[in-house]
Amino acid sequence: MNNSKKFFLGLAFVGAAATSCKNPIAEMIKGAKEQQLTVEPNPLELHGDRVPFKMSAKLPVKMMKKGTNYSLEVYYVAGDIDAMQDMQPLPADAAKIKAITFNGDEYAGQAKDPQKSEAMEFAYLDKYERGGLFIKGIAAKASKPDKTKEFGPLRLVVQDGRKVKGVATTSRLLKSPVAGLTPVAGESPFINAAHGYSKPDDETLTARVDFERGSVNLKPDYMSNKQTMEIVSELFKSGQVPAFTASGISSHSPEGQEAVNVKLSEGRAMALEMTFKKTLELFKYDKEKMKGYVFNFDKRKLGETLPEFNQLIDASSLSPEQKTEAKEIMGRDGDFVEKEMQLQRKSYYKNLLDEVYPRMRYASTSVKKPGAAKTPAEMSAVVEKMKKGSANPNELTEQEFLFVAASTPDIKERIEILKLAGQNYQTWKVHNNLGAAYLDNALMNNNNRGNIDDAIKQFEASMKKKETGEAAYNMALGYAMKGDMPKMEEFLNKAVALGSAEGNSKFNAALNGAKGYTTFKQARDRNDGKYKEAERLLESAPMTNPNLFNKGLAIMMQGVNYDAAIAAFNSAAQKNPKDAITQYGLAVASARKGDEGTMSGALKKACELDNSLKAKALKDVEFDKYKDKNSFKDAIK
Repeated sequence: MNNSKKFFLGLAFVGAAATSCKNPIAEMIKGAKEQQLTVEPNPLELHGDRVPFKMSAKLPVKMMKKGTNYSLEVYYVAGDIDAMQDMQPLPADAAKIKAITFNGDEYAGQAKDPQKSEAMEFAYLDKYERGGLFIKGIAAKASKPDKTKEFGPLRLVVQDGRKVKGVATTSRLLKSPVAGLTPVAGESPFINAAHGYSKPDDETLTARVDFERGSVNLKPDYMSNKQTMEIVSELFKSGQVPAFTASGISSHSPEGQEAVNVKLSEGRAMALEMTFKKTLELFKYDKEKMKGYVFNFDKRKLGETLPEFNQLIDASSLSPEQKTEAKEIMGRDGDFVEKEMQLQRKSYYKNLLDEVYPRMRYASTSVKKPGAAKTPAEMSAVVEKMKKGSANPNELTEQEFLFVAASTPDIKERIEILKLAGQNYQTWKVHNNLGAAYLDNALMNNNNRGNIDDAIKQFEASMKKKETGEAAYNMALGYAMKGDMPKMEEFLNKAVALGSAEGNSKFNAALNGAKGYTTFKQARDRNDGKYKEAERLLESAPMTNPNLFNKGLAIMMQGVNYDAAIAAFNSAAQKNPKDAITQYGLAVASARKGDEGTMSGALKKACELDNSLKAKALKDVEFDKYKDKNSFKDAIK
């Protein structure tokens, strides 16, 4: 006899023994022949600190009598309930959850069997991981609600014949953002404040010197030569100008023979080049290094000066007619000397001698001037001097210190650089980045407690200077490494609330991992949207083992797409093949999907990596349908 028939026939027996056939309650009980119950999900699942489920009951309409109510009371009993017999009193600590009640007045005489669904939940206690649902049937006259007939309790058996047994605590597999990370993966979970350093753009320095008519001698007091020489001197003063190839022009005015003018161009180019080299010698540039400074001059001939002649004519005080005439004469075909003689006969020739020709007797060169900031090698050299006490911390800016530290792969070296920075710059960034370096070192050295404590002190100092999401996030991870999960939760929530101080892209991505974690923990049901939101956030989080695992868990807890959950768990396993919980999650997802082979393989690997998971698997209701099979037994042996 199945449980449903046993339940209602039992009620009928009790009713018949205690009442006459005219009693409406007894009539209702005697009319009961079957019940249809469903519970979703089955097994029950823990979400947050609650165990929610939906129960539906369909009863025969012939049971429904006017003036009577029929209720199904639902209880959860903890512990090993397999040995419990039906009809035995419930334990004193049984949790009464809720009842589904049918009003006879509402359904009596109808053609269809009445059906009702109720959302139910109970607060989870650890002892509830093992246990199950029980029900009691209660019939009562509406006019005398205190007088009832009860039957039960019985194990709740759903329509497909299964009992509702235990609570799946799979949601508790959720990882903190630092869990499962390994230094081998090369994925530091800690957030450095942006160094803010950017190398200034190089500038082009143009040096021009002018010459007297027919001369190649550079006179410092002629025209603007003195100012030019001061600029050149300032350029080389630091002694740090790297080798360059400079382009230049050397020119002359139109008067004179072609052969003479070519020599003037060559001489003026050489004069400017020698001026640069004398300046290099003055500032004691190495002779061998000086060979790297190369000057290339375009030594102009008469015809090549024509465009510049025309430009200077246009800028002169000549009348429009005179300008046109002068350009027309010089632009004719023929010998330049003859054209120059024609100009000499013009009334405005003196204007040419005063305004145009002097500006055509010059040599100029363009040099790429390096940015004022130090090169990375120079910054590192200053750091080395600081270590020896031969340089002061103020010789580097805060941005330069942070840049050098960020560019240094050796973690211990990075710590030393940031400690030097702290001698002169007590800023939130320096404290935060030094703390992050301490945590990196701790991660490389089996969570060295001293490094973690030093890191937390630095984050506290950083937060005193300025409260930032970066420091709060790092603080959360530091406490996670110490095993202080309440503190981890506190600062992770603070990081989410504060956000990034300066749009740090790495932090914003990491924050999605933190938000995914905190959003997952807010879920109270498969379908309240929190798991879906956590999945979305984790899609944009760094692809670390914890984030990929939590993404798979968020997908699995929605109870729909187990293939996607399995894919995420496999990705998490690639990030850390030795993580037992990742394999355990993969085993659960495969069990839910019905993939016995993958379930067995993943569970075996999980138990090999962490022997304590054997006991967990034995009592985990996620594996109940496999526990009598060799695939499961082999996995945990």
